[in-house]
Order: sequence, then structure tokens, then C-alpha cells
Amino acid sequence: MTLTLRRKTLVVRTLVAAIGASFASGCAVDPATGKPSFKETFASDDPCSQNARNIGIGVGVLAGAILGKQVGGDNKGLLIGGALGGLIGGLIGNDIDKRRCELSKIAKQYQLDVQVTALDTRGEAIAGADSGKAKQETAGSVVEIRDPAGAGGHFESNSDQLTPRARDYFTAIAATYDVRKSAAEIQDLNLRKQYLEKMAQRKLLLVGHTDDTGSSRLNADLSERRARAVSRFMQEHGVAAGSLYFQGAGEFYPVASNETEEGRAKNRRVEIVELSDKASFDNYLAARRPRVEFYRQDKGDVSAPTAQISQAASGAAAAKGGTRSRHARTAQNSAGNSSGAGTTPSATANTSAAGNAKARTGAVATAPAETTPASASASASPSATASASASAPTTGKAAAADGGNWIDFGGAPLVASMQTAAIGKVESKRPFFSLISAAYADEPPVLADCTRDRPRASNSVKALADGKTYRTSEHIPGLYGKTWTDQVNGHQVVVNRIAVLSSDGTVSSPPEFKVYKNYDAARRNDIKPDVALQPEVNTYLGSKGLLYRIFLKGQAGLQCADIVFDSNGGNAAKAGRLVYLRANTPYAADFKPKMYQ
Repeated sequence: MTLTLRRKTLVVRTLVAAIGASFASGCAVDPATGKPSFKETFASDDPCSQNARNIGIGVGVLAGAILGKQVGGDNKGLLIGGALGGLIGGLIGNDIDKRRCELSKIAKQYQLDVQVTALDTRGEAIAGADSGKAKQETAGSVVEIRDPAGAGGHFESNSDQLTPRARDYFTAIAATYDVRKSAAEIQDLNLRKQYLEKMAQRKLLLVGHTDDTGSSRLNADLSERRARAVSRFMQEHGVAAGSLYFQGAGEFYPVASNETEEGRAKNRRVEIVELSDKASFDNYLAARRPRVEFYRQDKGDVSAPTAQISQAASGAAAAKGGTRSRHARTAQNSAGNSSGAGTTPSATANTSAAGNAKARTGAVATAPAETTPASASASASPSATASASASAPTTGKAAAADGGNWIDFGGAPLVASMQTAAIGKVESKRPFFSLISAAYADEPPVLADCTRDRPRASNSVKALADGKTYRTSEHIPGLYGKTWTDQVNGHQVVVNRIAVLSSDGTVSSPPEFKVYKNYDAARRNDIKPDVALQPEVNTYLGSKGLLYRIFLKGQAGLQCADIVFDSNGGNAAKAGRLVYLRANTPYAADFKPKMYQ
């Protein structure tokens, strides 16, 4: 017993001494005062500081102490657990510090624009000078890589092949993520084993981003191919395939305005997102929100003859299918201009046979419905779903000239004051944003109504090991592949297979949109829809609801539709409207579908 106690005491003293020495060596001084500085120790702006290691030691000590107390049941267990936790945390933090320092050197060597942002366990950014947040656990980082000096960026034009220069600097970057090199430096075999077990939980996500010029769908697909290519390149250079994921985000997550070339250059980037475990990774993905204030408004060429139509609404009404003058550029020009990554075909929807449904606009009516699966597969993008069979969107003017074949939904001319919902500024640090903003002037124009927006394609996160989509949550209640319907001015409007994930509002499968003109319930089993589309969709998730935006390509004059659902689901929409053209003038009709039971 005495010998055992002495051994335990020796272990505790040795580990505590190691922790103390680690902290002492990592404690930084303020160059102005020459005294120890909390900021320099935990939140230094120096890329070669040891901030992450020091934070890792502190948090590791705390977590290890709690575990040791639970296992050991006494103070010795607490001390042993705290010491071991501190060592593991310090080693992982040391990796982050070394990587940040090495990346700064790589950036100088190859004249790259590299930005590193630390992340906490909630997936939120830790500001360099925020000492309060620096006390929290550093769970990973986001590394943004741009090539302002390269003539063709990271990739060959319209290709997912890295340029020779890019292969050189991505080889150097990949080496900073190879845990085998760090493990080889750990002399203690038991400690090395624990370190490798902890690092086996790590997740690495390669994300390709583009600007918003050219085809949004082609940009997303090319950026996915490129993200996959970089992730495979990292696998070839020592990073385990099981920890690697990729995503072609296209234009969906801008970090600067696309109105200027400088802003577009900032948006063309590759990101390497590193999180310490699955929980932190899921938190990061769920907390991401698009910077919608950087979205450019869609601009069209329809002039409204009515003075009541606002200039913004009438000017934008022509491009409802997602087409604008910038989209006249070829996909090749767009792809050659982006630094993103990846390609998968757009999700394809299987058309369901017409059945029976209930229309619920005040009085209950009976309407055609669609056969829906009990649940939807997670195969669509976080921002927009595109049917593989969908053709190029039709402009409003072309639709209006289609033999006068438009449907009158009994609406009123679209004016600026007819917003479906005033949506405030989206802040990516917060999981949600408000759908009801006190200041309309602060609302990004593209969210004011669907005439100012266009489909923005982004592919989902996929695992490199098997190519499967990575899902972080279940569906919003009621939005898991059900049919929603409403009767508008005697016409039955059906939206089939609305399916949205609860974490970030991701559309998990593309819907079907159908209109039965002058619907007669008595003949519901015999009729065919006058409009049948597989439309593209944008979604915007807020704390008080979900804006589900459908782009309708101009068929029968239909331009777009907004539906606002409760964020907790339910069986009836909170608000909504259909926008359609009548003699080249945009009109809006109330549209509040209910779920078919």
C-alpha cells in the first residue's frame, strides 16, 4: 500500500511539474512593460505565439481534473486527471500554434492571402483580442486561402487540376495537418497513444467558394470538384481520409461585396475548417449563416406602366427565374474565375402521381395532392435545390409574351410596402436572425421580396471516404416531405415534398410545384395540372420562422413565391405570396398554404 501510494504521489508530482513548466515556458510578456501579459499569453496577435497551446493546457487541466475526480474519487484522482488532461490539451493546442505559425511563413513564401480564425466549441469565431472568449476552449480554426498573385488562382482554368505552384504550397499546407509528425515528437508512448486517439476525432472540411458571376449552379459544382481535389491531395500527403470532408459552396457564403472586383477576389477562396470533434463540427455547420447583405440584387428589364409599382420591384421583376445580365457570361468564364471546388449533379426529383389533398383558405376545400415519401433523403444543397432536368430560367418579359398564357391569381400590383416579412441583418455568430426587423432600411434588399433575389446554388457537405452527404439534424416538424396546398382565386396551388432540416434551414430534397387552373373538386381525380415545375429554392432561417423562396421560371406568368413557416413547424404557413406578371407588370397574391393531412 505504501509503495503504491508513493508511486501515485511521484506520478502526480511529475505531471504537475510538467504542466507548470509548460505554462511557465508559454507565459508571454508585454513588450511595452516587460511583465507577464494575459493578452500575450492567451490572445496574442502574433501568428507564432503559443496562445492555443496555453488555452489547451488550461482547459485540459480543468477537463482532466473533473474526469480524474470522477474516476479516482479523491484528490489524487483529480490531480492525475488534471495533469494528463493538461498535457493532452497542451499538445493539441501546440499543433494549432505551430500550424498558424507555419501558415504565416507559407503565405509569405508564396505571396498568398491567408487568414486564420480560431473557433470555440460552439463553432463561433474567437476574436484575437477577445480575452474573455480566449478563456474558452479553442476547438479548431478556419483557414482562408486566396491567391492574389497567381494568374489563374489555385486551379487551371475551368478545371479542378491544381496549378504546379498551387501543388507546391498545398503540399506545405497539408504537412501542417499531418498528426503523425507531431506524434513522433512525443516520447512517452502512453501519452502518444492518447494524443493520437484524441486527434482521430478531428474533422477537416475543405470548402470551395466563388464570386457570384456566371451560373450559380455551375459555380457550385465546379467548386465542389475543386474542394474534393484538395481534400484528396491532403489525403495523399498524410491526412486520414476518414477525417476529411468537402463542400462546393459556390457563391452562397460571401465575405465581401460582389459589386467590386476587389470584393469578388475576396470571395474566390478555399477554406480549411478544422474542428476537434464531431460535436464541435456539427455546431459549426449549424451556426453558419450567409452574409446576405453581400448578395447582389437581381436586375431585370420590365418597365411597369403603373405609377403604383415601385421602381425597385418593377425593375427587378423580369429576372424571376434567376437570370440576370451577369448570367449571360459563359460558364467557362465563370469557372475559370473562381477558386472554389467540386461537382455533383443537381438533385433530381421524381414526379409523383396526382392524388387527393385539402385546400385550406378559410373554408376547407378539396384539391389534388401529391404522393409523398414519409421522409426525404438528404441530398440537396444548403442554399438552393436545382432539378437536373430544369432548363435555363425564363425571363419575365419572355413569359409575358408567351401567347398571353398567364393565370390571374387575383392579386394587386406589387409595391415596396408589400413585403412578406421584413428580415433583419443576418449575423453568422448567432444561430438565428429575426424575421421581423424594426428597421426596414437595415434589411438586405434581396430579402425584401423574391423579385430581388435569384437562386443561389450550394452543394452539401460530403465525406471524402464514401461521398455521402453529412447530415447534422432532423427535419423541421411538418417540413419532411409533406404536401402543402392553398386555393388562390379559384386556382389550386400545390407544393409537394417540402423538406427542410432544422439546424440551418437546409433544403434536403427539391419540391414540386403545381397549379390546377379553375379547380373543380368534383373532377379532382381526372384533371392534370396546368403548371408543373421542379423549381429551385432558397431558404432563410430565422428565430421566428423560415422563409422558403420558390423560383417559378415564368411559366404561366408565375415568377416566384415566398412562404413563411414557423421555425417550430406546424401545419399552416404564417405568411406568403405568389408573384406573377400581368401585361409585364408584377402582381402579388396572398399565398398561405396548409399541410395536407
